[in-house]
Amino acid sequence: MRSKSLPQRVSIVGAGTMGAGMAAVFARGGCEVRLAARRDSSIDDALRRAASIADEHASRISGTTSLEGALAGADLVVETIAEEAEPKRLVLALAETVAAPDTILVSNTSSISLARLAERLQRPERFAGLHWFNPPELVELVEVVRTERTDPEVTDTLRSWMEALGKAPVLVARDTPGFIANRLQYALVREAFALVEAGVCTPEDADRVLTHGLGARWAAVGPFQTIDLAGLDIHLAVARNLYPELSCETEPSERIEELVGEGSLGCKSGRGLLGDYDQARVEALAQRRLRVLTSLPALRDGKEK
Repeated sequence: MRSKSLPQRVSIVGAGTMGAGMAAVFARGGCEVRLAARRDSSIDDALRRAASIADEHASRISGTTSLEGALAGADLVVETIAEEAEPKRLVLALAETVAAPDTILVSNTSSISLARLAERLQRPERFAGLHWFNPPELVELVEVVRTERTDPEVTDTLRSWMEALGKAPVLVARDTPGFIANRLQYALVREAFALVEAGVCTPEDADRVLTHGLGARWAAVGPFQTIDLAGLDIHLAVARNLYPELSCETEPSERIEELVGEGSLGCKSGRGLLGDYDQARVEALAQRRLRVLTSLPALRDGKEK
């Protein structure tokens, strides 16, 4: 087992938004990072994005279209390609044959069973999930996901590395679909769609409830802390009244199906749930997210001191 200090060399397979952001985070931590992708154009785009985030640490990041070249000598291999099981399995199996026996392999999957991804691995005890959130350079949360066969020392090491990078790791002790964050997120999103479709509120007002109420409050204190502050007796009374009324839908909203079917995919296609998006509107939304996410750590740390 290598030292729990940050890995010297990190290989990231997948040079999209997530790969570039992760590369910048590791580079700022002092790691040498190699990005791998199939096309030179993808590498060039990722290196530009990573350099804009990593600033003076950008020289620690390199890119290649040679997967074997990217993997050799890595202490940590991060797979973050398209959310499809078979390509991920192929990458992880190749990584295991090229990398050293004590290299830790992780997947950034958010929805595929880790046990399924580990099916072809000879050393599944060296494999775990490492789920980052977009944008990875700003969101502190990282889910460290253990499979039944993951060596506990591997997850301990991953948590230590994430803490050294300034992240807020949480351990997902069982390989559960959606892990923790997406389970919580999609439960809330399901209820939001149910309220809109029942005519209780508009999508805009549902968003405002989160950005100006629940989300802002939960950024300071989480749901269990909120219950403790309010009183468990109050929570119990409300839960008894409200739980039977909550949505139990098992299929996504028909509105989503309609929009996707017509090619309206949100900001990236110019039209989504909240109407049309031109470049100015997309940029304003991204900048607002940037301002809020950048300010949260300082605000939270200041309150806790």
